Amino acid sequence: MKLEQSKVRVDMTKPKIGPVDILKAEPAPKAKAVKQAAVGLSPLTPRDMPEKPHKSFSPPASPIRDDYSSLREAAFSVQRIKASAQQELEQIKRMRADAARYQAETATRARSEANQLVLRARLATQREVEELIRQASEEIQKMLADIRVIRITAQEELSAQRKFTDAAKINSLSVSMKEQLEKVVAKPRKQPVASR
Repeated sequence: MKLEQSKVRVDMTKPKIGPVDILKAEPAPKAKAVKQAAVGLSPLTPRDMPEKPHKSFSPPASPIRDDYSSLREAAFSVQRIKASAQQELEQIKRMRADAARYQAETATRARSEANQLVLRARLATQREVEELIRQASEEIQKMLADIRVIRITAQEELSAQRKFTDAAKINSLSVSMKEQLEKVVAKPRKQPVASR
């Protein structure tokens, strides 16, 4: 049996299946007709087509399916919230690790700078102490040189005073000896009477 092209129409679009439609995964009536036509069965007659519900009569929605679909939607939203919360948690963990690393680096840098500052202060203090010691040593050397000059000058003055004192003693001795000589010369000599 051959089918004419004009009588068979194939709908190539696929219906989008959402979370609710997964449970209702039944082939559409047109898909059934296409399958039957492909197999070689006669096309569907109006009698084989599913009946369309009357507009006045609408079957009540199944409360179980509605609950299940709402639960499924809630589960999807909870999973999305959980995924975003996990992403935020990972981001917070990374930020915390970065903060801890930054704190450790800052503490290490601060300790290093403090140690360098202390070392510089010690070196500066040591240089100042050495400079003060050098200046004090130079001043002490100058004072010792002045003391030597003063001592030498005092010794020279003392020796000059001794010379003047010796000269004065000699002069006074010479004057007193001169006076004694004059006295001796001034006394006439008694000549002994010559015996006859």
